[in-house]
This record gives sequence, C-alpha cells and structure tokens, in this order.
Amino acid sequence: MDPWKERRAPSGVQRKDDHREDYERDRARVIHSSAFRRLQAKTQILGVLDGDFHRTRLTHSMEVAQIGRGLVLNFVKRYPELKDLLPRLEQIETTGLAHDLGHPPFGHGGESALNYAMANYGGFEGNGQTLRILTKLESHTPEHGLDLTRRTLLGVLKYPVPYSRLYRKTLPVADLTYEKLNFQQTWQPPKCYLDTEQDVLNWILFPLSASDKKNFC
Repeated sequence: MDPWKERRAPSGVQRKDDHREDYERDRARVIHSSAFRRLQAKTQILGVLDGDFHRTRLTHSMEVAQIGRGLVLNFVKRYPELKDLLPRLEQIETTGLAHDLGHPPFGHGGESALNYAMANYGGFEGNGQTLRILTKLESHTPEHGLDLTRRTLLGVLKYPVPYSRLYRKTLPVADLTYEKLNFQQTWQPPKCYLDTEQDVLNWILFPLSASDKKNFC
C-alpha cells in the first residue's frame, strides 16, 4: 500500500462497494465535518463598502480549493511530462478546504487573544489547531479525528516547526487590556504546529528520509 494513503485508525478500511478513491473520501469527510460548517460564521475579510454579504472563512476555503485545482490542471497542461509527480486534484481540493479549520473568529485579533489566554498552557496558533481538529477533535473516529490520509495531513501542516522552538521562553507580563491586546505584536503566535501534536507529526513524516525529517523539527 502507498504509505501516503495510510490512515492512523486501525479500522480505516474502505467500506464494501465504496467506489471512492482515498482522497475523495478525505474530501467528503472534511466537507461533512462540523468544523467545516463552522467556517461560515467566521469572517475572512470585513469590507467597508455597502453590501449584505462578506467573505467568510468558508467561502475563502472554497476559493482556495478551486484555485489549487486550477493550478494543478494548468501544470498538467503546460508540463505534461510532470503529470505523474503532481498531486491528485481531490487531494489538493481537500487541503484547500481544510487549511483554515482551526482559525478562530475575529481574525488574527482572535488568534492573539487565544494565544494570550493560553500562554501558560502551550499557547494557541490557528494552523496548529487545524491539525489538532483533523487528527483528534473531530468525531468521525474515537481517537483520530477525521482520520485523513497521511498525504492530506502533510499538505495541511504548512508550517513544520513546533511552537516551543519559535516562541519566547520568557513571556511578557499579562496585564494588557483587551483593547490593546488586539494590536500587540507581542501576542501574535508564530506560524507553527502545537507541541502537543508531536506524535501526529512523527506519524505524518514516517515515510521521509532522516535528512528530510530534520527540516520539520
């Protein structure tokens, strides 16, 4: 079996008569997840012009998935000799749909506020929370979240550095008002994965060579 199509859950066996390919199943699990539906209530960009509708994290994620699909098709057309090296369209779409699942309401201000609140408990970072949602918090499986393929999780990872390696060891005094907190560079988290997800990262990187794994820690 292709190691990049493996899943963590031991019962991750395709249902009888299920016609879907592995990455199609990944996409379906993301689309039907509660975390994906919650994106409709999180604003991506709040414009100042008149209008009844604003871009949400949900519409943004759909746009990212479509653009990713278009890029792959463009590469296939322009460089057909590279076709076998390119990812499957379903895998790229799934990565785009899932890439913002862990981001909180109120944009980067909300992310800074949560990082401030969780400073003594490992901090908070939206991309790291995305990985946690996909691999632990969603209820599709008892212990492994949506139980997506290894390749899809690698695509969602984005920033291959642990929180503890990037964040300062001595935290500033936490006496900021909420008004100031939103604009404080001090509490903006680094782009990373959370240290609590190290076991997941080790599993994702298992097929890589030792030299490649060193770039993810």
